[in-house]
Amino acid sequence: MKALPKIFSFILIIVGISIVTLTKTIEEVIPKLGYTAFQSAAAGSYSPINYEMDLRLNYWVGGMCILVGAVYFIRHIAFFQHSLTEMKKRDNEFEEQYK
Repeated sequence: MKALPKIFSFILIIVGISIVTLTKTIEEVIPKLGYTAFQSAAAGSYSPINYEMDLRLNYWVGGMCILVGAVYFIRHIAFFQHSLTEMKKRDNEFEEQYK
């Protein structure tokens, strides 16, 4: 049960990496598919600008998944968890001493 947060953070990181990878792949492949469709139809003029997509939101979502997963993982590492409990304990001792 203690490993569950780490597993979810790894899953979130993997989902983020997958989103960014698939988005980059799509961004590279779609203009090439457009050129292929242009070659088979042989009509009009080809311009890669016609096949560019705005995928900034996908990059933001992927980046946020990676960032949240990494922060969640770092937060649940035993060293940081121990440090946080020590800080809280010292804080309580300080408050009790200077009430």
